[in-house]
Amino acid sequence: MNKTSKFLLPALALLLAAGTQAKVMEASVATVNGRPVLSSEYDEYYDGVIAQYQAAAPQFLAQPYAKDMLGKEVLKELISKELLYQAAEEAKIQVKDSEMDAGLNEIKSRFVMDENGKQDPKGADKRFNEALKKQHMTLKSYKEKIRKDIAVKKLLEAQVQASVKPVEEADAKALYEDVEAVLKNKTKALKKLEKDNPVRLREAQLIAAKLHQLTAEQVRVGHIYLSVTKDMPAEEAKKKEALAKQIKKELDDGTDFSSAVKKYTEDKAALASGGDMILIKGIAPKEVDEAAFTLAVGKISAPIKTEVGWHIIKIKEKRAAKEIHFEDISRDLGQYLAQQKVQTAMAQYVNGLADKADIKVTKTFDVDKEIEAEAARRAAAEAKKEAADEKATSKGKEAKKATADKKTVAKADEKTDKKSENKGDAKK
Repeated sequence: MNKTSKFLLPALALLLAAGTQAKVMEASVATVNGRPVLSSEYDEYYDGVIAQYQAAAPQFLAQPYAKDMLGKEVLKELISKELLYQAAEEAKIQVKDSEMDAGLNEIKSRFVMDENGKQDPKGADKRFNEALKKQHMTLKSYKEKIRKDIAVKKLLEAQVQASVKPVEEADAKALYEDVEAVLKNKTKALKKLEKDNPVRLREAQLIAAKLHQLTAEQVRVGHIYLSVTKDMPAEEAKKKEALAKQIKKELDDGTDFSSAVKKYTEDKAALASGGDMILIKGIAPKEVDEAAFTLAVGKISAPIKTEVGWHIIKIKEKRAAKEIHFEDISRDLGQYLAQQKVQTAMAQYVNGLADKADIKVTKTFDVDKEIEAEAARRAAAEAKKEAADEKATSKGKEAKKATADKKTVAKADEKTDKKSENKGDAKK
């Protein structure tokens, strides 16, 4: 399963759109054994994925045809989901009402936080029903979606997970050694891994990056943020600077930092935590990083200017860097490898279902046209090269033949000359 699919799968579980009820004569983007994959289902899932990328990786969306590539992955996921639903039906897998109710309650538990990030269990049902309404779903249709999802889970447990061999300690140890090579920048080992198994190297790099976040020197800070954009008028930018200085003075005069966060910060997402955030050494902007790792616990920084605005931080807690050994993460590495095995087996299982299925895709993407055009350009260039090579080969053969003919004529002339000389000698 590719990297983009790994990113999309969690979104599929979270989007209520996945259970949109089919409507008579509604447009579809594909059919799987005659059953439609609805356009509305595709659109709602696709919009959710795009929203995730806009929040987490906007730079990716700026690339040519990025949205089309995500759209193709969304369609692939929805087709795979339909294949699994049908396989679960064919296997006659039963789902108990108690299992369905448990699944519904688990989903509802995700709505206990209100829009400000505060715990509000009483409002969970209301927010859940509002989400259903936005997705044009009824509780009945969503319960059916949960039933189908549980059936698929049981199918995969029976057909895939049960067939995957357990991870050996040696496998986890080998992965740890690769991760350690990345963390300690062991050049020789990394070059060998890059040559022998570049995919494994990428895995090790990702795990090492995560471990670095967990083990590097860290500081927990309170954070007040005032945004300053590049296109902001100079007068407004000066007001932000003046406000930052005013906030610092209020803090020095005894204002509670958490109260100042609620009153002034423009980082609304951080309000639920009182503006608290964890900084990893070397990750934050240089100006913030230097202050965070220099100031003592309890101290408040002067206003800090960066490219994106003004920051005031209070040092709340510091944690020294620590070293990780195999014993500390052997279980986590084993679980990671087990998950990789399951994902690979699941992809193979779904591909097997797809090979036997009648799948018709009606959704088109601009990137497909570009791919076809690029393929045509490459084919034309290859044909032109082959023609040129053939012409050059032909000319070479002709040149060789001409050279051979000249040599033959020369030899004949040489024989004729020798005969003439012999005749002249005989006459004498």
